[in-house]
Amino acid sequence: MKQLFNYCSLPMYEADVLDARQTLKSFIGDLELDGIEQRVYQPLGQVPYKDLTVGVHLNYWPEWVSFYRNDQVLLNRSFSDTQQLKEYYGGAANVETWLEVIKSNLLAAISVQPEYLVWHVSNAGNAEVFTFNFNYSDADVLQATAELFNNVCDIIPDDVTVLFENLWWPGLRLIDFNLVERFFASLNKTNVGIMLDTGHLMNTNRQLTSEAEGIGYVCRTVQALGSLKRLIKGVHLSCSLSGSYQQSFEKIVPLQVDYEVLLTHIGKIDRHQPFTVPEAEAILEAVQPQYLVHELFYDNLTDLGGKLRQQQKACGLRSR
Repeated sequence: MKQLFNYCSLPMYEADVLDARQTLKSFIGDLELDGIEQRVYQPLGQVPYKDLTVGVHLNYWPEWVSFYRNDQVLLNRSFSDTQQLKEYYGGAANVETWLEVIKSNLLAAISVQPEYLVWHVSNAGNAEVFTFNFNYSDADVLQATAELFNNVCDIIPDDVTVLFENLWWPGLRLIDFNLVERFFASLNKTNVGIMLDTGHLMNTNRQLTSEAEGIGYVCRTVQALGSLKRLIKGVHLSCSLSGSYQQSFEKIVPLQVDYEVLLTHIGKIDRHQPFTVPEAEAILEAVQPQYLVHELFYDNLTDLGGKLRQQQKACGLRSR
Protein backbone atom coordinates (compact mmCIF):
# COMPACT_ATOMS: atom_id res chain seq x y z
CA MET A 1 0.00 0.00 0.00
CA LYS A 2 1.32 3.42 -1.00
CA GLN A 3 0.67 6.32 1.38
CA LEU A 4 0.12 9.74 -0.18
CA PHE A 5 -1.34 13.12 0.60
CA ASN A 6 -3.29 15.47 -1.63
CA TYR A 7 -1.48 18.46 -3.07
CA CYS A 8 -2.18 21.12 -5.67
CA SER A 9 0.63 23.23 -7.13
CA LEU A 10 -1.01 26.62 -6.67
CA PRO A 11 0.93 29.77 -5.64
CA MET A 12 -0.46 29.76 -2.08
CA TYR A 13 0.62 26.16 -1.48
CA GLU A 14 4.00 26.65 -3.14
CA ALA A 15 4.57 29.67 -0.86
CA ASP A 16 3.65 27.50 2.12
CA VAL A 17 6.37 25.00 1.18
CA LEU A 18 8.89 27.84 1.12
CA ASP A 19 7.63 29.22 4.44
CA ALA A 20 8.13 25.81 6.03
CA ARG A 21 11.76 25.89 4.82
CA GLN A 22 11.30 22.45 3.37
CA THR A 23 11.03 20.92 -0.02
CA LEU A 24 7.95 18.90 -0.83
CA LYS A 25 10.21 15.86 -1.15
CA SER A 26 11.66 16.29 2.34
CA PHE A 27 8.19 16.80 3.80
CA ILE A 28 7.04 13.56 2.21
CA GLY A 29 10.10 11.77 3.58
CA ASP A 30 9.60 13.09 7.11
CA LEU A 31 6.06 11.68 7.13
CA GLU A 32 7.14 8.32 5.69
CA LEU A 33 4.92 8.80 2.63
CA ASP A 34 5.42 7.52 -0.90
CA GLY A 35 4.43 10.67 -2.76
CA ILE A 36 1.47 12.86 -3.61
CA GLU A 37 -1.87 12.71 -5.33
CA GLN A 38 -1.67 15.93 -7.29
CA ARG A 39 -4.70 17.91 -8.38
CA VAL A 40 -3.92 18.99 -11.94
CA TYR A 41 -5.40 22.13 -13.46
CA GLN A 42 -2.28 23.23 -15.36
CA PRO A 43 -1.95 22.99 -19.15
CA LEU A 44 0.10 20.27 -20.78
CA GLY A 45 3.80 20.77 -20.16
CA GLN A 46 3.37 22.82 -16.98
CA VAL A 47 2.64 20.12 -14.40
CA PRO A 48 5.41 19.94 -11.77
CA TYR A 49 6.52 17.21 -9.34
CA LYS A 50 6.53 14.39 -11.85
CA ASP A 51 8.93 12.44 -9.65
CA LEU A 52 6.66 12.75 -6.59
CA THR A 53 3.28 12.19 -8.24
CA VAL A 54 1.70 8.75 -7.87
CA GLY A 55 -1.88 9.74 -8.68
CA VAL A 56 -3.61 12.70 -10.27
CA HIS A 57 -6.99 14.17 -9.36
CA LEU A 58 -8.59 15.50 -12.52
CA ASN A 59 -10.36 18.83 -12.85
CA TYR A 60 -14.10 18.69 -12.31
CA TRP A 61 -17.22 20.80 -12.65
CA PRO A 62 -19.74 20.51 -9.77
CA GLU A 63 -22.64 21.32 -12.13
CA TRP A 64 -22.30 19.79 -15.57
CA VAL A 65 -25.14 17.40 -16.49
CA SER A 66 -27.43 20.24 -17.56
CA PHE A 67 -24.67 21.49 -19.88
CA TYR A 68 -23.99 18.00 -21.21
CA ARG A 69 -27.71 17.42 -21.80
CA ASN A 70 -28.20 20.95 -23.20
CA ASP A 71 -30.97 21.68 -20.70
CA GLN A 72 -31.45 25.36 -21.42
CA VAL A 73 -33.98 25.85 -18.62
CA LEU A 74 -31.51 24.75 -15.95
CA LEU A 75 -28.58 26.51 -17.61
CA ASN A 76 -30.49 29.79 -17.66
CA ARG A 77 -31.11 29.44 -13.92
CA SER A 78 -27.42 28.93 -13.19
CA PHE A 79 -25.70 31.27 -15.64
CA SER A 80 -26.60 34.87 -16.35
CA ASP A 81 -25.16 34.88 -19.88
CA THR A 82 -23.04 32.93 -22.37
CA GLN A 83 -19.82 34.52 -21.15
CA GLN A 84 -20.36 33.33 -17.59
CA LEU A 85 -21.15 29.86 -18.87
CA LYS A 86 -17.99 29.77 -21.00
CA GLU A 87 -15.83 30.86 -18.08
CA TYR A 88 -17.25 28.07 -15.94
CA TYR A 89 -16.60 25.37 -18.55
CA GLY A 90 -13.05 26.35 -19.36
CA GLY A 91 -13.87 28.51 -22.36
CA ALA A 92 -16.33 26.05 -23.88
CA ALA A 93 -19.71 27.22 -25.12
CA ASN A 94 -20.86 23.79 -26.27
CA VAL A 95 -20.31 20.14 -25.39
CA GLU A 96 -18.00 19.40 -28.33
CA THR A 97 -15.59 22.12 -27.22
CA TRP A 98 -15.91 21.06 -23.58
CA LEU A 99 -14.88 17.52 -24.49
CA GLU A 100 -11.66 19.01 -25.86
CA VAL A 101 -11.14 20.84 -22.55
CA ILE A 102 -11.53 17.54 -20.70
CA LYS A 103 -9.14 15.78 -23.07
CA SER A 104 -6.60 18.55 -22.53
CA ASN A 105 -6.84 18.03 -18.78
CA LEU A 106 -6.43 14.28 -19.24
CA LEU A 107 -3.32 14.77 -21.37
CA ALA A 108 -1.80 17.12 -18.79
CA ALA A 109 -2.50 14.56 -16.06
CA ILE A 110 -1.08 11.68 -18.10
CA SER A 111 2.06 13.70 -18.85
CA VAL A 112 3.40 13.07 -15.33
CA GLN A 113 2.99 9.31 -15.87
CA PRO A 114 0.73 8.64 -12.86
CA GLU A 115 -0.36 5.20 -11.76
CA TYR A 116 -3.97 6.36 -11.46
CA LEU A 117 -6.39 9.21 -12.18
CA VAL A 118 -9.31 10.30 -9.97
CA TRP A 119 -12.63 11.25 -11.59
CA HIS A 120 -15.42 12.81 -9.51
CA VAL A 121 -18.88 11.34 -10.13
CA SER A 122 -21.42 13.88 -8.94
CA ASN A 123 -23.61 16.78 -9.96
CA ALA A 124 -24.94 19.66 -7.86
CA GLY A 125 -25.40 23.30 -8.75
CA ASN A 126 -24.94 26.25 -6.39
CA ALA A 127 -28.64 26.42 -5.52
CA GLU A 128 -28.96 22.65 -5.08
CA VAL A 129 -26.22 22.41 -2.47
CA PHE A 130 -28.28 24.71 -0.25
CA THR A 131 -31.81 23.50 -0.95
CA PHE A 132 -31.02 19.77 -1.38
CA ASN A 133 -33.66 19.79 -4.14
CA PHE A 134 -31.65 18.06 -6.85
CA ASN A 135 -32.44 18.20 -10.54
CA TYR A 136 -30.90 14.82 -11.36
CA SER A 137 -30.96 11.43 -9.65
CA ASP A 138 -28.02 9.13 -8.94
CA ALA A 139 -29.00 7.08 -12.00
CA ASP A 140 -29.11 10.21 -14.20
CA VAL A 141 -25.64 11.33 -13.14
CA LEU A 142 -24.13 7.86 -13.44
CA GLN A 143 -25.51 7.40 -16.94
CA ALA A 144 -24.24 10.81 -18.06
CA THR A 145 -20.82 10.16 -16.49
CA ALA A 146 -20.49 6.85 -18.32
CA GLU A 147 -21.39 8.51 -21.62
CA LEU A 148 -18.95 11.35 -21.02
CA PHE A 149 -16.14 9.00 -19.98
CA ASN A 150 -16.69 6.76 -22.99
CA ASN A 151 -16.40 9.82 -25.24
CA VAL A 152 -12.88 10.68 -24.03
CA CYS A 153 -11.37 7.52 -22.57
CA ASP A 154 -9.51 6.42 -25.70
CA ILE A 155 -6.61 8.73 -24.85
CA ILE A 156 -6.06 7.12 -21.43
CA PRO A 157 -3.25 4.53 -21.51
CA ASP A 158 -4.15 1.01 -20.42
CA ASP A 159 -1.51 1.09 -17.69
CA VAL A 160 -3.19 4.07 -15.96
CA THR A 161 -6.16 3.18 -13.77
CA VAL A 162 -9.14 5.53 -13.61
CA LEU A 163 -10.62 5.58 -10.11
CA PHE A 164 -14.12 7.03 -9.83
CA GLU A 165 -14.68 8.89 -6.59
CA ASN A 166 -17.88 8.80 -4.56
CA LEU A 167 -19.54 11.96 -3.27
CA TRP A 168 -22.64 12.65 -1.21
CA TRP A 169 -24.42 14.64 -3.92
CA PRO A 170 -26.30 12.71 -6.64
CA GLY A 171 -23.97 10.39 -8.51
CA LEU A 172 -21.70 7.63 -7.25
CA ARG A 173 -22.64 7.46 -3.58
CA LEU A 174 -21.83 3.73 -3.20
CA ILE A 175 -24.99 2.99 -1.22
CA ASP A 176 -26.86 1.14 -3.98
CA PHE A 177 -25.21 -2.06 -5.26
CA ASN A 178 -27.30 -2.20 -8.43
CA LEU A 179 -26.45 1.34 -9.48
CA VAL A 180 -22.74 0.78 -8.89
CA GLU A 181 -22.81 -2.49 -10.83
CA ARG A 182 -24.69 -0.92 -13.75
CA PHE A 183 -22.33 2.04 -13.90
CA PHE A 184 -19.14 -0.01 -14.15
CA ALA A 185 -20.74 -2.39 -16.64
CA SER A 186 -21.42 0.59 -18.94
CA LEU A 187 -17.79 1.79 -19.13
CA ASN A 188 -15.71 1.07 -22.22
CA LYS A 189 -12.49 0.59 -20.25
CA THR A 190 -11.38 -2.22 -17.96
CA ASN A 191 -8.60 -0.27 -16.22
CA VAL A 192 -11.13 1.33 -13.86
CA GLY A 193 -12.01 1.19 -10.18
CA ILE A 194 -13.24 3.13 -7.16
CA MET A 195 -11.53 5.77 -5.04
CA LEU A 196 -13.44 5.40 -1.78
CA ASP A 197 -13.70 8.76 -0.04
CA THR A 198 -14.58 7.95 3.58
CA GLY A 199 -15.61 11.49 4.48
CA HIS A 200 -17.91 11.75 1.46
CA LEU A 201 -19.46 8.42 2.36
CA MET A 202 -20.02 9.52 5.95
CA ASN A 203 -21.80 12.61 4.61
CA THR A 204 -24.51 10.34 3.18
CA ASN A 205 -25.57 9.36 6.73
CA ARG A 206 -26.79 12.28 8.82
CA GLN A 207 -27.28 10.10 11.90
CA LEU A 208 -23.58 9.58 12.58
CA THR A 209 -22.39 11.26 15.78
CA SER A 210 -18.96 9.75 16.48
CA GLU A 211 -15.86 8.53 14.69
CA ALA A 212 -16.61 4.96 15.76
CA GLU A 213 -20.11 5.15 14.25
CA GLY A 214 -18.67 6.60 11.05
CA ILE A 215 -16.04 3.88 10.77
CA GLY A 216 -18.67 1.21 11.31
CA TYR A 217 -20.85 2.76 8.61
CA VAL A 218 -17.97 2.89 6.12
CA CYS A 219 -17.06 -0.75 6.78
CA ARG A 220 -20.68 -1.94 6.48
CA THR A 221 -21.13 -0.05 3.21
CA VAL A 222 -17.96 -1.60 1.82
CA GLN A 223 -19.12 -5.09 2.79
CA ALA A 224 -22.54 -4.44 1.23
CA LEU A 225 -20.82 -3.91 -2.12
CA GLY A 226 -20.07 -7.63 -2.12
CA SER A 227 -18.17 -8.65 -5.24
CA LEU A 228 -17.85 -5.01 -6.29
CA LYS A 229 -15.58 -4.36 -3.31
CA ARG A 230 -12.70 -5.56 -5.48
CA LEU A 231 -13.07 -2.33 -7.49
CA ILE A 232 -11.91 -0.20 -4.55
CA LYS A 233 -8.25 0.44 -5.33
CA GLY A 234 -7.73 3.56 -3.25
CA VAL A 235 -9.01 5.41 -0.21
CA HIS A 236 -9.26 9.14 0.39
CA LEU A 237 -9.10 8.95 4.15
CA SER A 238 -10.72 11.61 6.33
CA CYS A 239 -13.46 11.91 8.94
CA SER A 240 -16.58 13.97 8.33
CA LEU A 241 -19.28 14.19 11.00
CA SER A 242 -21.64 16.77 9.55
CA GLY A 243 -25.06 15.25 10.17
CA SER A 244 -26.12 17.85 12.70
CA TYR A 245 -25.22 20.69 10.33
CA GLN A 246 -26.93 19.05 7.36
CA GLN A 247 -30.12 18.71 9.39
CA SER A 248 -30.02 22.13 11.01
CA PHE A 249 -29.23 24.70 8.33
CA GLU A 250 -32.12 26.41 6.58
CA LYS A 251 -32.69 24.85 3.16
CA ILE A 252 -32.85 28.09 1.21
CA VAL A 253 -30.43 29.79 -1.17
CA PRO A 254 -28.66 32.77 0.46
CA LEU A 255 -29.33 36.19 -1.04
CA GLN A 256 -25.73 36.29 -2.25
CA VAL A 257 -23.84 33.14 -3.20
CA ASP A 258 -20.19 33.94 -3.84
CA TYR A 259 -17.15 31.67 -3.68
CA GLU A 260 -16.55 32.32 0.03
CA VAL A 261 -20.15 31.62 1.03
CA LEU A 262 -20.19 28.44 -1.04
CA LEU A 263 -16.84 27.22 0.28
CA THR A 264 -17.82 27.86 3.90
CA HIS A 265 -21.09 25.97 3.49
CA ILE A 266 -19.54 22.96 1.76
CA GLY A 267 -16.68 22.93 4.28
CA LYS A 268 -19.21 22.54 7.09
CA ILE A 269 -20.60 19.47 5.35
CA ASP A 270 -17.36 17.92 4.11
CA ARG A 271 -15.03 18.27 7.11
CA HIS A 272 -11.84 16.49 5.99
CA GLN A 273 -10.69 16.00 9.58
CA PRO A 274 -8.23 13.28 10.62
CA PHE A 275 -9.42 10.09 12.27
CA THR A 276 -8.12 9.91 15.83
CA VAL A 277 -9.42 6.59 17.17
CA PRO A 278 -7.74 3.19 16.64
CA GLU A 279 -10.89 1.73 15.08
CA ALA A 280 -9.89 3.58 11.90
CA GLU A 281 -7.58 0.68 11.09
CA ALA A 282 -10.71 -1.39 10.39
CA ILE A 283 -11.33 0.62 7.20
CA LEU A 284 -7.97 -0.38 5.77
CA GLU A 285 -8.51 -3.98 6.82
CA ALA A 286 -11.90 -4.02 5.08
CA VAL A 287 -10.66 -2.47 1.85
CA GLN A 288 -7.01 -3.52 1.53
CA PRO A 289 -6.32 -0.55 -0.78
CA GLN A 290 -3.36 -0.13 -3.08
CA TYR A 291 -3.37 3.61 -2.36
CA LEU A 292 -4.07 5.44 0.89
CA VAL A 293 -4.43 9.19 0.41
CA HIS A 294 -4.58 11.31 3.56
CA GLU A 295 -6.96 13.98 2.24
CA LEU A 296 -7.17 16.55 5.02
CA PHE A 297 -7.95 20.24 5.40
CA TYR A 298 -4.97 22.16 6.74
CA ASP A 299 -3.78 25.71 7.31
CA ASN A 300 -0.11 25.06 6.53
CA LEU A 301 2.36 22.20 6.23
CA THR A 302 3.07 22.20 9.97
CA ASP A 303 -0.64 21.83 10.66
CA LEU A 304 -0.92 19.10 8.03
CA GLY A 305 2.04 17.23 9.47
CA GLY A 306 0.43 17.04 12.89
CA LYS A 307 -2.95 15.94 11.54
CA LEU A 308 -1.42 13.40 9.20
CA ARG A 309 0.66 11.82 11.94
CA GLN A 310 -2.46 11.66 14.10
CA GLN A 311 -4.35 9.80 11.39
CA GLN A 312 -1.44 7.48 10.67
CA LYS A 313 -1.33 6.56 14.35
CA ALA A 314 -5.09 5.91 14.40
CA CYS A 315 -4.64 3.53 11.46
CA GLY A 316 -1.78 1.66 13.12
CA LEU A 317 0.69 3.07 10.61
CA ARG A 318 2.77 5.02 13.12
CA SER A 319 3.80 4.20 16.68
CA ARG A 320 4.16 7.80 17.87
